[in-house]
Amino acid sequence: MADEPDVPLTIALAEYEHLREMSKAVHDQSTSRFTFFLAVSSASAAAAAGLVTAGGALPRVPLMGGLGALVLLLGIAVFARQVQLNDRGRRYAVAATTLRTYLTRRAPDLSPYVLLPTLDDPGPFAPEPFRRHWFSDLVGQAGTVGLINSVLVAVAAGFAGAAVAPAALTVPGAVAVFWLSAAAHVAVVRRRVARSARHTGAVLAGRPELARRRPVTEVATTGASADV
Repeated sequence: MADEPDVPLTIALAEYEHLREMSKAVHDQSTSRFTFFLAVSSASAAAAAGLVTAGGALPRVPLMGGLGALVLLLGIAVFARQVQLNDRGRRYAVAATTLRTYLTRRAPDLSPYVLLPTLDDPGPFAPEPFRRHWFSDLVGQAGTVGLINSVLVAVAAGFAGAAVAPAALTVPGAVAVFWLSAAAHVAVVRRRVARSARHTGAVLAGRPELARRRPVTEVATTGASADV
């Protein structure tokens, strides 16, 4: 009957709308946490500058050390949450891609007008690879939090080194600590992304109907372009 409801299409559209809402919620959560951390870091930097220039007999080093430790603890927590949200956002994007594929396969005449990626056509907004260049992970939200954490760790190492080593060794040592910490943060991000890619690829490989036109392995190595 022409007036019978199209149940599969109704379910697909409802699921797509749900994914859109969940993706937006993840993006909003990530942005709010990132903005909050930047605000706290900026305020702490201003307070530290005030302690350096303030007169009197203030215990500058203990106060600055305590302030830096608090920001670092917050930074570690925010970094871990950002990595988790980034992973979740990528999985939502892959799920939305599979639903767009279903819709375009139901209506092949519509395919040329769908510009977002599907399993059959990456489109002009093709998602970036899961295993992208390390610089992309470094400058993302999680990577930026990691850089701030690394600066704090390097400053702490510099102060500690200054107490036991000459200045000629303290500065290079602090720089080395910064790069090691930054590399560790990026490694955590990339490891989580690679694990998500393997899991997504395994799920898609178990559903042969999704690879009717395009190899599933290509989809398994691509994900959301939004770095949350």
